[in-house]
Amino acid sequence: MRKSLFRQLALFAFCTICLGRTAQSQTVVFQHFPAREDVSILCWSIPQEGTGPLSQIVVFDTDRQGTTRSLWQSALENSYSPQISFIPEIVVQGLPLALVERQTGAASSQLDVIGEAGGRVVRLLRIDGFRFDIKSLDGGKLPFIIAHRDASILDVPEIYRWNGSRFVEDSASHPDYYRQLLAEDRAKLPEDSSGVVLVNLSRIALLSGDRRGAKRILDDALSNERSRGAAANKETLRLITEALNALARRSRSSQVQQKE
Repeated sequence: MRKSLFRQLALFAFCTICLGRTAQSQTVVFQHFPAREDVSILCWSIPQEGTGPLSQIVVFDTDRQGTTRSLWQSALENSYSPQISFIPEIVVQGLPLALVERQTGAASSQLDVIGEAGGRVVRLLRIDGFRFDIKSLDGGKLPFIIAHRDASILDVPEIYRWNGSRFVEDSASHPDYYRQLLAEDRAKLPEDSSGVVLVNLSRIALLSGDRRGAKRILDDALSNERSRGAAANKETLRLITEALNALARRSRSSQVQQKE
């Protein structure tokens, strides 16, 4: 009880130092790291006229006397509505990974992954998106981070895998995930979907392992846009053409590797 009181007082003092006297209507979220009540993470945000809301992440430890020591803190950033969670399945040097999600706009957020590296607390990864899922895939023991990137056109999620020291982008290694997503998207998309939407659908097809299907989607999108004649959107035509060219380069590169 006495130790808990010390820590609560330490937290109050630490927040006061971080926020200062200008912090009116601030938001502060706070959590102990799982199985490490001596190490805590907090994130605060305050409304700021002119520059938008400001936010900061702070990781600190507290000794038995209630003295706090900062282990890491981020720079001041324009974000708000912080949320803190953890990945207890992944522990580095005794410290589970912490996740801090903050909004940067009405349909955009950023996710910071905080953990130990080289004996120090650091930011291990930052991802932009509008939603983030933490889930196991393909029967694996460790969870993946799935970043949903586009809330307005057609989402092409990116998958991040833990490699023992950090998260790395690993989308192409999970064709089953994208195969299911491709089927779902095809079922719900209208026949007159825009060329921009179809470019993203072709990316999902490519990640599912269906290269021919990806090319068919792009060929149909190009044909449909060209059929509009003078009303064709030049930017859409450019995006489709670039996607087709990138697919052709990928195919040539794959053929060369197979010959070698």
